[in-house]
Amino acid sequence: MTARHLFFRLGAQFIRSKFSVILTPFGWIWQCVSRARHCLFDMGFFRTHKVKIPVISVGNIAVGGTGKTPLVIRLAQEYSSTSVAILLRGYGKDEELLFKKRLPQVAVYAHPDRVKSAKLAVENGAKLLILDDGFQHRRLARDVDIVIVRPKDFSGRCLPAGELRDSPQLLKKADVIVLDTDIQTKVLRILTLQGREISSIQGERVGIFCGIGTPEKFKKTLSSLGVEIVDEWILADHEPMGKKRLKDFCQKCKSLGARYLVCTEKDAVKLSSTDLPVLFVEIGVEVVGFEKLIAKIEERMYNMLN
Repeated sequence: MTARHLFFRLGAQFIRSKFSVILTPFGWIWQCVSRARHCLFDMGFFRTHKVKIPVISVGNIAVGGTGKTPLVIRLAQEYSSTSVAILLRGYGKDEELLFKKRLPQVAVYAHPDRVKSAKLAVENGAKLLILDDGFQHRRLARDVDIVIVRPKDFSGRCLPAGELRDSPQLLKKADVIVLDTDIQTKVLRILTLQGREISSIQGERVGIFCGIGTPEKFKKTLSSLGVEIVDEWILADHEPMGKKRLKDFCQKCKSLGARYLVCTEKDAVKLSSTDLPVLFVEIGVEVVGFEKLIAKIEERMYNMLN
């Protein structure tokens, strides 16, 4: 288990709530270091690499999920007539597999050096790059910086005292700010791991598990489907499940009368079969004011090319 997962297991929220006063000075240090780093890029002390095609960055300032992945998918679908490439840092294979599954026509590059990935994508004929989780990644120049923000982020504190990776003051660098509450999800289909569609699971007893940044949203989605949750297993974002741990959870749910295990699509791409059938929910997304967002992107790209 990595240090990140160990921190999750110890209870990051509990630690912050009990020791917030003690951790506050460390949050100030983190904030100062973050701002200094951005300033060094702005002043040219750290090099920023520019490619010859438009780059759209989708990022946030908080730790964990705020809806970046579904927004990246939505943007890639919007520009499906263009040769689009998505650049990932390659932290977890789940996102890479999910993008490839949902966007088979889009090239996906997962590598820590996203400057290298960008240049390779251009060489391979890409006409538009979408940089996933890119707000803190300053080495690659971007033409549109989209930042997804939770309302509480505007008054939040930096790590380790809070959940922010960057100071809220740095949001002024964003071209577009999207509130996470404006990213509205809906269930498109319920599928088995083999791709068979299930019409309804209303009234079914299920065990649920997920390794995402916002598990409460997943639980809310399942509640709207009318299931009876007998047990849940919440992992850290990108945390490996392990076959034995999944098997143990499956056996526990089975003993409680569960008929299915249900997870997110992001988790499903990493799974094999279990003693209970595993279902996942395929999620679609709509963004309030999406037309204005696209208009802003078009304006920025037009100014870049003229």
